[in-house]
Amino acid sequence: MQRSILDSKKDPLGAMLLDYWNGREQAFVTVDSTLVEMSKMSGRIMFRQGDQSPIEHQALALCRGKILDVGAGSGCHSLYLQEQGQEVAALDISPGCIEVMEKRQVGQRLHNSLFNLENQKYDTLLMLMNGLGICGTLDGLNLFFQYIKPLLREGGQVLADSTDLESLYGREVIIPEKDGYYGETTFVMGYKDMKGDPFEWLYIDYVTLTYYAAFHGWQCDLIMEDGTGKYLVRIH
Repeated sequence: MQRSILDSKKDPLGAMLLDYWNGREQAFVTVDSTLVEMSKMSGRIMFRQGDQSPIEHQALALCRGKILDVGAGSGCHSLYLQEQGQEVAALDISPGCIEVMEKRQVGQRLHNSLFNLENQKYDTLLMLMNGLGICGTLDGLNLFFQYIKPLLREGGQVLADSTDLESLYGREVIIPEKDGYYGETTFVMGYKDMKGDPFEWLYIDYVTLTYYAAFHGWQCDLIMEDGTGKYLVRIH
C-alpha cells in the first residue's frame, strides 16, 4: 500500500505533470514493472478532460453525495465533478499532483494516503485508472476492505476499476516461479533523471475481488467491462 510522498525529489509523476502544465507538451513518465510491459504515461493522457473512457464516463455518472477522488493525479475527474456541481475532494500521495490541482483550481485537495485518512465520511469513493491497484497485494486488499468501513457513510459506495491480466494477456502472463497472486507487481516510475521509490501495485480479477469483498461483508457488482480485461465495479 502506498504512503504519501514527502520528498519532491522522489515524485516523478508530480514533476512530469508540473512540467506539462508549464508547457512541456511531450512530457511523460516511464513505468517499469516486474510483471507486465508498461507504456509511457504522458501528461496529455493525465490531463484529459472531455475524452474519458466509457468506464470513466459510467463511473462519473454513478457518483453521488460527498465524493472522494482517490489517486486524483492531475484532477481531471474532480474537475469534471466540480463542473457538475458535485461535492468532491481530490486525494493524492504526490505533492506535485496536489500543486497541479491547486493551479487547475480543484477546490478540495488532500495530500495523503487513503490508508491514513481519519475522521472523514464519504458517500462515494471514486477509484479510477486501475484504482484498486493501490492495495498493492491481496493482503493489502484485505486491509482495504477494513479501512473503507469507517470512511463510508451508511449506504455509501466504492466505484473502482481494475484489469484482469489473464483476460488481457492470456495464461502466459502468470509466471510459474512467482510466489503469490499473478496480479501482484512492483512499479518504479521515472522522469528525466528522477526515480521514485518502488511501490506495489495490484491487478485483480473480478472473481477474486468478489470473493474477498464477500469475506469482509461487502457486495461487489460488476457494472461494465470494456473487452480488454478492464472492468468497473460498485462495492457497497
